[in-house]
Amino acid sequence: INTHTKDLNVLLDSLDSIFCYVSDRILVLVDGASWSYYKEVPLPAYKMEGFYHGCPKAPYRNVALALKTAIENWPYADWYCYCEYDVLFGSDRFKKNLKIAEDLGVWMLGNDGHVDEQAMPLVQAIIKENFKSCYYLLGCCQFFHRNFIDKLLEIDFFERFLSMTSGFSDGQFPFYSGYDLSEHMYPTLCRHFGGNVGVFATYDHEGKWHGAHEIFPVRWRPELNSESDPYENASIMHPLKEFDNPIRKYHREKRLVWKNSKKKEKQLA
Repeated sequence: INTHTKDLNVLLDSLDSIFCYVSDRILVLVDGASWSYYKEVPLPAYKMEGFYHGCPKAPYRNVALALKTAIENWPYADWYCYCEYDVLFGSDRFKKNLKIAEDLGVWMLGNDGHVDEQAMPLVQAIIKENFKSCYYLLGCCQFFHRNFIDKLLEIDFFERFLSMTSGFSDGQFPFYSGYDLSEHMYPTLCRHFGGNVGVFATYDHEGKWHGAHEIFPVRWRPELNSESDPYENASIMHPLKEFDNPIRKYHREKRLVWKNSKKKEKQLA
């Protein structure tokens, strides 16, 4: 989970949802621009200082560093998840989708997936091959299958990519005009290496949802906020940047019930 926010309550709320529904193997990567705030703050997860970014877009170096570090710490996972601090998990329903995706040869899974056009000649230089097509997945929450990770490790991708980008300006990548290189680079590499790209749901340019949006209401903007519909059946949600958002409040109470039921199960056992 990548964070730069100084709203610690939001981060802790998201972390608690990950502990409940995802895993207890969690890496919190802190933007170097916010490290002075987080340095002495205890977190219930592995915490590390990322590269200094301090920019509202394109944290691609910290995305690569987070994935590299997570793989080094937990080398035998079947799936790895990268997400931003304002992603909230509402259930473990997504794990069923991961299992289905694995059976279908899907190596990356996320939202808003589509074929796109973006130039990434420097990424092609790393793999020494040209891309036939370019693919996109929204960057706030992406799942990476072990088979894809193995392909990246075979070519020492993370070390080479971080070395190549060490002198680039914050938020910029030469010859690339998108919002964040990670949104195009990883799904394109996934398809190039032979994996499929899966899509939970899509929020289009006209403000309409497609796919399993009741379960995966994940979009770039606007903020999810609804008094009448707290997305009670949602498994993954984004963006939720406010601690007092009624959706976060609903799911905090839902987790409390879940935790109490687990305690009772242990007591009975």
